[in-house]
Amino acid sequence: MSVDIEGFEELEDEIDRLQQRAGSVEGENSVSFAELFPEDFMQTYTEFESIQAFFDASPWTVDNEADFEQIPEDAFDSYIDEHTGFNTWEAMLSAAAREWISRQLVE
Repeated sequence: MSVDIEGFEELEDEIDRLQQRAGSVEGENSVSFAELFPEDFMQTYTEFESIQAFFDASPWTVDNEADFEQIPEDAFDSYIDEHTGFNTWEAMLSAAAREWISRQLVE
């Protein structure tokens, strides 16, 4: 005896697609700030329209990764706490990473 379930093949295809996408975000990924912090993220969680505006308004010049790495962690966390819905850079980064992964799985 067998039972045919309508739409089961489509469900299997969707599960396969999600597994493939999950595999593509597994491990280390190189993601730009602009991709990690899109405008909708910045407008939802910060006082700024974009990640560029966020850095432009900061007391630091951030033109590259080396500039970013020179920012004192405590001072940056204070800036984050003042101008975003997050208390620390780590919290903001984690939220952005979760949203980035979600976008990768559905695109």
